[in-house]
Amino acid sequence: MTIPQQREDTGQILKAIDGLPTLPIVALKIGEVIHSKNVSVNQIAELLKSDPSISAKLLRLVNSPYFGIPGGVSDVGRAIPFVGFNTLYQLVLGISVLEALNVPGGARSLWMHALTVATAARELATELRCPDDGACFTAGLLHDMGKIALAKISPDRFAEACAMVSEQGIAQEEAERLSGLAPHDRVGAHLAKQWRFPANLATPIEQHHGIHKVGVRERLAPNLRNITEIVSAADFVAHAAAERFNDQPNVINAEGAEPEVNEMLERNGYSGAKLQALCDRTLQQLEKSKMFLSIIDGPQLQTAAKAG
Repeated sequence: MTIPQQREDTGQILKAIDGLPTLPIVALKIGEVIHSKNVSVNQIAELLKSDPSISAKLLRLVNSPYFGIPGGVSDVGRAIPFVGFNTLYQLVLGISVLEALNVPGGARSLWMHALTVATAARELATELRCPDDGACFTAGLLHDMGKIALAKISPDRFAEACAMVSEQGIAQEEAERLSGLAPHDRVGAHLAKQWRFPANLATPIEQHHGIHKVGVRERLAPNLRNITEIVSAADFVAHAAAERFNDQPNVINAEGAEPEVNEMLERNGYSGAKLQALCDRTLQQLEKSKMFLSIIDGPQLQTAAKAG
């Protein structure tokens, strides 16, 4: 494939991305209200009432074992004191993206990887005392949404790229280029901007592969650098943990990571037994996290929430 042809194909892909469903108005409005100075429980509750579908899915999430609210709640407004404004906003975003990128026929492996990254990111953030482990979870859940968007708008080419990665051992970005696709992190960043994501979610989506570059690290604010590093490290942990899904021994070794990821893990004391323990906890906590996939109506994804 020639370079002009690649550019033309990439341009077509990005135009198709622009044609994806927009996020619900309620998600955008909640984002605006939560980031204002005078947000109140009543304001958020009233906004959620305008979208019964999102409210119903939100109730299923907050009443799940993941949050463990004593006695549960029957009204979304009553859940806010338990989960907080930021977490609620992140849940609404997660629900909205899962629905917007619902791939016909399912995208089991993609969403399971995203969920494993999210779970590992939360575990890592908790241990590193990151001030917002909920944002780390959501950033992990959405970090590869560019891949899922590609699977939705160009399933044949995306399948071709994935086959190249599996059969030839080449990098995902190179496989996407050879298949005439835009890089998935660029696609994800494009969507994050289109959907008005806050910087602490948009940056890990765009830079989870580029965070090891000095130029990228230096221009990011410390909080954005930290959350992006956490998601990048969690991505490595998730790939190692995924071997369990294939009944292979769950043994994780930082030597298999990119040098920059390895350095980040070791800098924070994650090597050897401690890294293995992080991987094990991720797999244990994944059982509680799987309810996120149950909010999708597609039968393949509902099956994925029970499997694996």
